[in-house]
Amino acid sequence: MKKLSYLIVITCFLVTLSGTAFAWNDRSEGRPDQTLRQMMYIPSLSIWHNRHNEFHIKSTNLRDQHVFSGVIHTDGRFYDIEEKKLENGDYVKVDWRHKTIRFRFTGRGIDEMSFRVKDGNELKFKLYKDGQEMPRKSIFIGQDGWHPRDNEFYLK
Repeated sequence: MKKLSYLIVITCFLVTLSGTAFAWNDRSEGRPDQTLRQMMYIPSLSIWHNRHNEFHIKSTNLRDQHVFSGVIHTDGRFYDIEEKKLENGDYVKVDWRHKTIRFRFTGRGIDEMSFRVKDGNELKFKLYKDGQEMPRKSIFIGQDGWHPRDNEFYLK
């Protein structure tokens, strides 16, 4: 009986440990800390996840009219998808397998969506501004606001 108790305790420990092994990269954790000047003059997309592994995509466009769009793909499944502050012409669409999100944020102001990923270790982003490849300096990731190499990138 003692052996069975030890086996159960060890199994629970290993399951708990393996769950933390698949956490998302720390570089993408935390909301980017953008200055008011950056928000006013750089139409941008901010991408981050919180400590509950909920991802956020937020467009900030306070001066001119722009269209932000993109495709996000995962090797897992998207769930708990929420749209915030969307207006006419904006959308967030998920394919029937819940592996791909297509989005479009239009106009001026702030639009946002959030989602979680189940049984996945990777997100692939392909982002656009006004139908063109989004400039990398307009993409802010994680608390430090780092920029990807180009408009198509992975988070693991």
